Amino acid sequence: MNTNKIAWVTDIHLNFLKTTAREQFYKRVTETGADKILITGDIAEATDICELLNEFNQYTDKPIYFVLGNHDYYRSRVTHVREKINALCKQNHMLVWLGKPEIVTLSDDTVLLGHDGWADARYGDFDHSSVTLNDSRLIAELYQAFLLSKSALKHEMQKLADEDAEILQQTLAKAIATNIKQVIIATHVPPFPECSWHKDHPSDNDWLPFFASKATGDVLMTAAKKHTNIQFLVLCGHTHTATSINLLDNLKIRAGGAEYYQPEVQDIIIV
Repeated sequence: MNTNKIAWVTDIHLNFLKTTAREQFYKRVTETGADKILITGDIAEATDICELLNEFNQYTDKPIYFVLGNHDYYRSRVTHVREKINALCKQNHMLVWLGKPEIVTLSDDTVLLGHDGWADARYGDFDHSSVTLNDSRLIAELYQAFLLSKSALKHEMQKLADEDAEILQQTLAKAIATNIKQVIIATHVPPFPECSWHKDHPSDNDWLPFFASKATGDVLMTAAKKHTNIQFLVLCGHTHTATSINLLDNLKIRAGGAEYYQPEVQDIIIV
């Protein structure tokens, strides 16, 4: 197969930008010479994500593979957003939501897959944390739980995380069964505390419950330990702080850096 050049972007928050600024960003992506685009979440908000994904694709004329971040569900329900995204991808086959789930063959021995992933309150000290994110105000399922109690919010966070992790595990198992040598996994929330940083320091016990996903991490660590002949590259976002760690010889995790109003290309992944 031919070499694939994938432009990886994350936390681009296109809804914050005016049309001219968005077009300038699309132009920069196109100028990388990449033939595919990968977004690891926080593309926009529920009210305009479909419109902006279509716009991004129409401007670049490249296939766009993506997972959704927490912001992409703002001002709606998780179920409603996913219904809209599924309908969008049926209408525009150059848009591929990896949470369907999808396995994208990139070369004879490399595939791309993933899922949104959710912070699951299993790292850090959720019960004593004073942190409250907009997620519990602007995502209907989390808001309803938040109104009941803190324990109900934790339960709902873990429910969402576990559902995505289970689908990821199933997709990963199918991919591994095809005798691949490398798998690129896209997700939004960092799957390990080691790659969850804020600016120049690791997320602390107050913030970690909302900025790492043990459910996703457990799936990845189990697969990597079992299949040492496969290289696992995990790409994520959410923290807006760039980190890169190797937890195992065959398990590398990269979180993308980001600034509001200044979307950038994180890297060109060549496969």
